[in-house]
This record gives sequence, C-alpha cells and structure tokens, in this order.
Amino acid sequence: MIGITCVVGLLFIHYLTLKAGFFHVKQISISGNEHYTQKEVIAALNLNPRQSDVRTISGAAIEQRLKQKLSYVKQAHISKSILRRSLTLEITEREPVALLKYPEDSRVRFALVDLEGYVLEHIELLAISNSIVTVINNERQLSNVGDREDAGSVQLALNVLKSVLSLVPEVVPTLQTIDANQSDKIILQFSNLPIVWISSDSIDTGIYHINLFMKNQTIPTGKGQHTSNPLDGYLDARFKDAIYWGGR
Repeated sequence: MIGITCVVGLLFIHYLTLKAGFFHVKQISISGNEHYTQKEVIAALNLNPRQSDVRTISGAAIEQRLKQKLSYVKQAHISKSILRRSLTLEITEREPVALLKYPEDSRVRFALVDLEGYVLEHIELLAISNSIVTVINNERQLSNVGDREDAGSVQLALNVLKSVLSLVPEVVPTLQTIDANQSDKIILQFSNLPIVWISSDSIDTGIYHINLFMKNQTIPTGKGQHTSNPLDGYLDARFKDAIYWGGR
C-alpha cells in the first residue's frame, strides 16, 4: 500500500511539473550564425510549449528543422542542460562560392550555390559582387532554395571550381565564368586570359597548364614582338602534354 502511494505521489509530482512547465526551455544560446539573427534561428526552431520540454527535445529533429527552414545551415550541433533548462546551438553555415545563371527565359535568372551545389538563395544579378564565379546552367528546371542542384553540367562546373581552389587558389579572383555544358569542352573565362578550354577527363592537368601559362604570359607573336596579356583567341588545355593558343 505504501509503495502504491509513493508511485502515485511521484506521478502526481511529475504531472505538476509538466503542468507548470518546470522543464520548459528557459535559455537558448546560438553561435556560428552569420546569415541569420538569433531571433530568426529561434523562430525556425518552432518550439511550442508542448515541444519545449528540455528532457525530450531531439537534437536530430532540431537540426533537420533548421536545415529545412534556413538554407544556409549546413550542420547544427545541439547540446542541452536539464538543470539549467538551456539549449546550446553551434551552427555551421554553407559558404556561397558560385552564381548559378539560368537561361534568359527562366522564371529565376540567378541563384547562389555552395560548393556542393545547394541553392542558398535566388537573387538578382545586381545584388552580387563581380568577384564571385558564374556557372552557366542551360537546364530549364529550377531548383528550390535549400535543394541541391543535381544537373550534371553544374556539378561538373563545381568540380572544376573545387580543383582550382585546391590546386591554384591564387587564380580564383581572375576566374569569371565556368560553362560545363559540354564535358569535352569546358569553357573557362578569366579576366586576364583568352577563353580557355579544358576537358572533364583531365581537369587537374588542364588547370595545371593554365596556371603555368598565367605565370609566363609573354608570348612570341612571330614578328619579333611579344605580348604580355593575350586576351584574344583561345587557349586549348585539353591535352596531356601541351596547351595551344589559337586565334579567332
């Protein structure tokens, strides 16, 4: 009888603590949020009174909720303290690396994407600095904000950008556009070079040759003269052991 009374008493105390919201989250600390204010992150959590019991909050569920509502959120590590009734969120955000350009008759013309191809936001061209690389996408199917752009040409272009960032990051400021709609003739446009062609089966080799060309831009013209900035014509870097400079 005493045991039953104790159990009933404990259940009653538990009921009272729930009723009074004793374990509801009292404090939320957030770090790593660059694109969103603390209020925006907290609003995205959508912790109504029934979901804010610190004991039962799921870190995985919170992370998923943030990813769905805030496109820049890549990861969110959540830790909680029952005694302090607090949540601590450490957010890792995606970095925009390219401006995705859709066909002219598309409903959306431009999108910011990260290196994996996740669409961070749809934007107007005028809102973006000229320093970011533009990826030409001829596909007419638009990807929603927060989704990954899986078009083969876009992923190939981003692979080229990854190689440039890895092998010769110093040339990134001069790289303007990447058009990978033809895998055997990927077109790169630099601010200080002619149009460059590389191939999907020799991306690293092509980038290596381009870098060598940039380091020595003094090219004989055949008339005893030299040019240090050959912006005309094209550079064909699709071959293993050579790079060709041709005129238009």
